[in-house]
Amino acid sequence: MEILNLFPLSIYKSKVGIDEAQRKTLIQEIYNQENESKNNRTKMYDERSSWTGDIYGHEYLYKDKKFEVLFNHIEKHIINYVKKIGYNEEKIDLYYQRSWATVSRKNQYIKYHNHSQSHLSFAYYLKKDKDQGAINFHDNFKHNEIIPGTFDSTSTRTANFLKLNVLNAAQIKIEPNEDEIIVFPSKTFHSTSPSKSDNERISISADISVISKNSNKIEKFITPVREWQKFK
Repeated sequence: MEILNLFPLSIYKSKVGIDEAQRKTLIQEIYNQENESKNNRTKMYDERSSWTGDIYGHEYLYKDKKFEVLFNHIEKHIINYVKKIGYNEEKIDLYYQRSWATVSRKNQYIKYHNHSQSHLSFAYYLKKDKDQGAINFHDNFKHNEIIPGTFDSTSTRTANFLKLNVLNAAQIKIEPNEDEIIVFPSKTFHSTSPSKSDNERISISADISVISKNSNKIEKFITPVREWQKFK
């Protein structure tokens, strides 16, 4: 007997290599952004939700000189992931759309969502203990689900109608370590598990667009930005 696992979702995971002095500088800058946002009364604050800088005006971290070295490292990992998937990096340009920090405290988490406005996304773990929650990737396609609804059903598992394994998992948890980056297609639905630590977990994320350098006879890629024209 043989099981052939087809159509994989490939998630990239790697150490980045930021030194401790730089890490402390970036952590302090993110705390400063968070403290500044506490004076912003226009946003509703949910105590169970992690703080995300993008909704408080800090959505372009890659433009901040303090983060320049970090993003130089990250770019190499993004290109490596694109190459591993099989795209020719010489024929495409990659653009950061936005980038922001997330601070999660005890019992806080990020809800199920995706980033449908971009092509690639990542989470880099600037500060993280081992018990501070996983990043969860959710399978909306469930190719192996013979009976619809059973892979997500708690009662199905409780009654022992289904034993959990990688062939029927509706979601997979990845436990990243500090200074690791996770890269994935932006369309992938994901969430985070609540942190169980009294310390803060700090991550940096970004959305990235993949643009063709030359769109001649190519229909699927977004055309080069230099060829665009803004409405008059």
